[in-house]
Amino acid sequence: MTVYNPDAPPSDELIDAERRRHERKSAKSGRAAMAEYNRGTAARNSNAMMTREVEKWNTGRRAAQAAQPVGPRVDPHPPVPLLSEAGEIGQRVAELIRLDRLDGALTRSLARITDENREIEAEAAAYALRTRLSEAAAALIDATSRKEKAPEVLRALVDEHHDRERLVVPLEIDKGLRAAIESEVCQRAAGSVRGVLDEIDTAVLDEADAVLADAVQAHERLSLAGVGVDVTLDQAVDGDDDGVLSAVRLWRSAVARWSDVQSVRMWCAAAIDRGFEVRTTGVSVVRPPKVRGGQFLTEAEARKHNSPQAEARTQGSSCWQGSAPSWLAGRTEHEVLRWFVGLDAKQRPNPRGVADLDTNKGA
Repeated sequence: MTVYNPDAPPSDELIDAERRRHERKSAKSGRAAMAEYNRGTAARNSNAMMTREVEKWNTGRRAAQAAQPVGPRVDPHPPVPLLSEAGEIGQRVAELIRLDRLDGALTRSLARITDENREIEAEAAAYALRTRLSEAAAALIDATSRKEKAPEVLRALVDEHHDRERLVVPLEIDKGLRAAIESEVCQRAAGSVRGVLDEIDTAVLDEADAVLADAVQAHERLSLAGVGVDVTLDQAVDGDDDGVLSAVRLWRSAVARWSDVQSVRMWCAAAIDRGFEVRTTGVSVVRPPKVRGGQFLTEAEARKHNSPQAEARTQGSSCWQGSAPSWLAGRTEHEVLRWFVGLDAKQRPNPRGVADLDTNKGA
């Protein structure tokens, strides 16, 4: 048994063991420090690389924005006016075009395709069943004639009947025929508009002339009473003048009818310019394109989607024959008629119809 003597000096073995432990600890500490240093260096390099990439991306984005700046904001195009909401003139034009007949023809044609589909499927299924029955009967008779074991024909027929896919008209034929019917209806709708454009023009001009005559009459009666066309209905009632009240009603009727006339002109312009499409509501004028924006908008896309549509091109000074001020664009019907009646009789322009909307007429 070894007795520990605290006064005795450490042995050489103990000194060597302590030295080796210290060396191992120092080596381990050095490796840890080196690893920590390497991790820090990698993190700094990664951050620097990320900073350079972000700056590079931002520089490219700023250059793209500078090269192709975002254009001014464009409001969405207004929807196509409906003839059904354009008063009596809209009803007269609808009766001339008779789109309701094309709607009916479209509905009946598509219904006929559906009925024929069912008939063809039923006939094909019946023919296939008769063929399988004949084949099964022949196989059974052949087997029994040779005194062989009869096959289970009935069970096989039942199983095959349930597993067999239903015979249908090829999808490309069904869809293609329906698309062709819709295309034909849309072409005929456009042809209907062009075919009666002169009659529509006459109806529109007659209504426009009548509206302007009523507006002038209302203006003159209100002027004689010492008020103008801007008088409100409350002011007319408070004035206790039946003549003024009647003139206000006449003026308001003229404003509403002028709006109907312009709705018909816009509808005709859109129909001639963009044509027709089939929607759930039937045959309708193709809707205006959706306005587009953004830094990557091309000039061609801007012209196609953001430029004024046919409806807008019929308004403003284009409502009149000859020259008219450009500031009329975007004005209300009340403001337009107020401008018109404020002119001298010889200076008042004639309204424009729809005959000149078809630029391909006679081509």
